Amino acid sequence: MERSVMSLSSLLVLACLVGYGTAQSVQNVSAHWVDFSAKENDWDMNKANDVYCKIYDADKPYEWRSKYNWTNIGDLAGFSIDEACGKCIHVTNRATGDETTVRIVGPTGHGLELDKPVFDQLDSDGQGQVVGHLIVSYKFVDCNPTPPGPGESNVRADYSKDYNPIENDWTYPSHAECAIKDGGKPLEWRKRHGWTGYCGKYKTFNPEDNCCKCLKVTNTDTKDSVTVRIMDTCGGEVEALVLDYETAFKPIDTDGKGYEAGHLTVDYEFVECDDDVLVYSQ
Repeated sequence: MERSVMSLSSLLVLACLVGYGTAQSVQNVSAHWVDFSAKENDWDMNKANDVYCKIYDADKPYEWRSKYNWTNIGDLAGFSIDEACGKCIHVTNRATGDETTVRIVGPTGHGLELDKPVFDQLDSDGQGQVVGHLIVSYKFVDCNPTPPGPGESNVRADYSKDYNPIENDWTYPSHAECAIKDGGKPLEWRKRHGWTGYCGKYKTFNPEDNCCKCLKVTNTDTKDSVTVRIMDTCGGEVEALVLDYETAFKPIDTDGKGYEAGHLTVDYEFVECDDDVLVYSQ
């Protein structure tokens, strides 16, 4: 099996928990290429080159085996390699911002070993080919995320006075789930919409999956509505949303009954954020 040359001096692995369970993020790690020849072998793990996880996953359906390109992984984020087989990570080239999701099919000593086609996909500027590796970040993600649907009807929306975006110049609080992903975005972006924590029907085990998405929330009693941006998670025991009081809850609680009750009954739907009207460098 052909491999790119490893450069140990280029390895810097920093693992930090960014969410719940398997929502683990690893920053600034080397990704080399390896020739599994998955596509050439019709995604057959028994025929492809050196696929460790074939002992668990070779009998999975073709649609499962071919859904994502493959990778070996060094930092298992607390899993054993047997537990990691078949899980997915979302990989981002730190230099270009190119990103994709890949499936774990085996271990490696350091960083990642990406199948050559997905290495080339991430190496859009060609520098990975030149130096023999990429510097990437990755996080564990759901291999089968539930796509956002039309939303939900007649669900509970609580409120929070802890975010205080107006008083804090729309700075994401450090405890907000989306602070790492979105807290550094421009002020114009952060203040474009009111804020909400989300724990509704379409939540995943990786709360970051819903970060920065927008919802149109409608008070079922008054029919007032507001567009809000997801910037946190919430408990979800009974509520679907936890709306920031000033920027999201109060604007649709026009009769004051929600504040009296401590919550509103709302409908919500996923909508476009219209961020393309903002011009900024990210």
